[in-house]
Amino acid sequence: MKLAIYNLLILLLIPMFQLRILLKSYSDTGYRAYLSQRYGRNLTKVNRQKKKIIWFHAVSLGEVIGSQNVIKLLLKTHDVVLTTTTPTGFRKAQAIYKDTLAINYAPWDLNIFIRRFLDFHQPAALLIFETEIWPAMISQAKKLHIPIFLVNGRLSAQSFNAYSKVSWLVRGIVGMIDFVFVQTSQHQERFMQLGVEKEKIAIAGSVKFDAPGLNPKNLDLPKFVLGASTHEGEEEILLQAFKEIGVKYSHKLFICPRHPDRAREVLSLATQMNFKTQLYSELSQEDYEVCVIDSIGLLPDFYKGADLAFVGGSLVPRGGHNLIEPAVLGTPIIVGEHTFNFEEITANFINQDACLLVRNKNELYEAMQSLLEDENLRSRLSKNAEEVVSLNQGSTETQVSYILNRLGEEH
Repeated sequence: MKLAIYNLLILLLIPMFQLRILLKSYSDTGYRAYLSQRYGRNLTKVNRQKKKIIWFHAVSLGEVIGSQNVIKLLLKTHDVVLTTTTPTGFRKAQAIYKDTLAINYAPWDLNIFIRRFLDFHQPAALLIFETEIWPAMISQAKKLHIPIFLVNGRLSAQSFNAYSKVSWLVRGIVGMIDFVFVQTSQHQERFMQLGVEKEKIAIAGSVKFDAPGLNPKNLDLPKFVLGASTHEGEEEILLQAFKEIGVKYSHKLFICPRHPDRAREVLSLATQMNFKTQLYSELSQEDYEVCVIDSIGLLPDFYKGADLAFVGGSLVPRGGHNLIEPAVLGTPIIVGEHTFNFEEITANFINQDACLLVRNKNELYEAMQSLLEDENLRSRLSKNAEEVVSLNQGSTETQVSYILNRLGEEH
């Protein structure tokens, strides 16, 4: 009865989902591409090389990037169909994997759409990355006796509170998952409170510490500082802090919005604040102070070249972004206080003197100035960050080995 009510609600919301896709497609046509896949139709086939298929769900860009090592290990023994829900995640998956696996948009979470997907691909297992608890996806897989694993699980306090409000539905759904790997004891406790049995959950750390080879390019640019994965509300703070930095140093500011479709909005903001600005795709001269990056896939190059990086989503309450990539590339890191999506990882960096924590424009300015003035401070932060990553590696092998053993596969 609970699942029937849920499916009825999703069915009633389908017109709103369609409208949302249409509206978002004005800024990114990728939203309306492959629209039929949202209904479980016109799916991309797996080019079968192995005998069994694993369905791996990674919701968006961050999850697609963070799950690379897991998927590459799985591909040694299985074919994989990877689903995502956003165009940026879809395009990144295409860039990473090309023809080595099938990439589809995940169907909307309605029984009939999910069942079409399952009947088409007939996966031997469903692996869900991090915190995607979809009732139809999980219940339909369970109905077909498909093993379900939650990989690299995390559950922030905000997500836990949200799921707790619908515990009448979620408790039964998480109970259907065969095994849950979580990053920390806090996440373990929250999942258990939602209904995961103690014997079905284990702490394994984060696979994101097992960073894939990034191979960044060397950029032919003047000295610069970087605002990485920024969100609305942060760029203004960053620009205000940089206005004071620009008086003392010759550095440029490169801003990489989390969503590239916001690039011209950020450019307009910087122009209104009297900066000389350019888009990176149109960069042709050095007569600029602020450059806005309007493409995806370039962040590792800019991390490598930057004298420091502020990692966004953290000066406004968006939950922060992953610090591991800049750490691996030796970039001194500044982060804001709103990092609830990466709470333990960020705490690890802060406690090990591997990044600087700021709360407002003044503290951001002071942190930027300290790093630009003090080469020893930059070196210490970078070295400590690399050590944090090194000490926390190995989670990928742990999780994949367990899953393959449960599936009866050699690894």
